[in-house]
Amino acid sequence: MIKPIKQSIKKLVYPLYAILNSPPDFLIIGVQRAATTSLYHYLTEHPQILVTHNWRETYYFDNPENYSKGFSWYLSHFPSKVGKSKKLTFECSPSYIYYPHIPKLIKQDLGTIKMITLLRNPVDRAYSAWQMYHSYSSLPHKHLRERADERTFTEAIDQEFKPESSTAKYPYHYLDRGKYVQQLENYYNYFDPDNLLILNFEQFGKDLGASLNQICDFLTIEPFSQEKIQQFQEQKYAAATYLKNPDDHQVLEQLKDYFAPYNEKLYRLLGHRYDW
Repeated sequence: MIKPIKQSIKKLVYPLYAILNSPPDFLIIGVQRAATTSLYHYLTEHPQILVTHNWRETYYFDNPENYSKGFSWYLSHFPSKVGKSKKLTFECSPSYIYYPHIPKLIKQDLGTIKMITLLRNPVDRAYSAWQMYHSYSSLPHKHLRERADERTFTEAIDQEFKPESSTAKYPYHYLDRGKYVQQLENYYNYFDPDNLLILNFEQFGKDLGASLNQICDFLTIEPFSQEKIQQFQEQKYAAATYLKNPDDHQVLEQLKDYFAPYNEKLYRLLGHRYDW
């Protein structure tokens, strides 16, 4: 009885958020398994950034059920205009870069907004994603176990090459999520390339300070102090160490060849190469 009452009250309050709350100033849009959780936590500690929602993702643009709740519902996750003052606010949803319908919605609802994405070697990203989902089967949380991928990596990739034989219970998209050139071209249909800051996951790990300074320049905020960057380097967010199965070597080599033409198109689009 109490829950329906609370939900009814929230529905009455939502229209107020459209007047009182601030929309995000920027978004982290991708990609999955590319240190977006770490980046989110680093940025929440910047003195010129304010975050009030409990989760890094609102699941608004990528969840039709949430999107149907309306823009006021979305704004309820962000700080009030008065409380925010001159600070920036944002959300981090690494699926936003993947789904083709999302940039149009972002443009429609948020206008010209700055966005950040981290790109990771698509072979490593696919394998890391499978390792994560594969580990879910042993977790105590039912909602995660329901997403567990109990297939071997070889089985998962073989079935994505032949989707008619797939036994997947969840849309993992190990292959398609690594076709970054298609995803960025889709965003460039709606936004100027200057609105997107594209970072390399591998470089982000090697030189965190330079990457964070690049982000601060992009957002026009003060750089992090050297002491803060040192603190970040000693912290681990969502760190997971997965063992590589020697039996997966052959399919990993196969994926290098598979992603090569997509990577070449990406390098031409960006005007520089990654060591992939």
